[in-house]
Amino acid sequence: MRILTAVFVLLALALPAQAGGGFISGKEIKSRAAAGPVKVKSSTDYEFPVELTVLANGKLEGISGNGYYDIGRWWIKGDLLCHKWDSWFDGFRKCYGVTEKAGALQLEKPTKVHFTKAKTRLK
Repeated sequence: MRILTAVFVLLALALPAQAGGGFISGKEIKSRAAAGPVKVKSSTDYEFPVELTVLANGKLEGISGNGYYDIGRWWIKGDLLCHKWDSWFDGFRKCYGVTEKAGALQLEKPTKVHFTKAKTRLK
């Protein structure tokens, strides 16, 4: 009986973590962009707050919290949204997972856990 109770407790703890911890798939990001512009907010580790607009043609628009604007391009690598700004970050490429929290999309920096305990793909 104790083993059965322990199994139920572990399942109850594991299910919410899996439901909220995964990234939206690369296919889902592409299909949302094909349906219309997709708004994504930057994560807290992004250096400054940015609202990104992902367009179906591979272009990207961004406006920072202090009103600065930049454009760039985006692509999918596995289940990560990769992007490169024309000016911001000296044009370095960045790749983030996309999560959905309270109905809004947000970038999240992938960690080792996303690749070992989740279904995040890089190919």
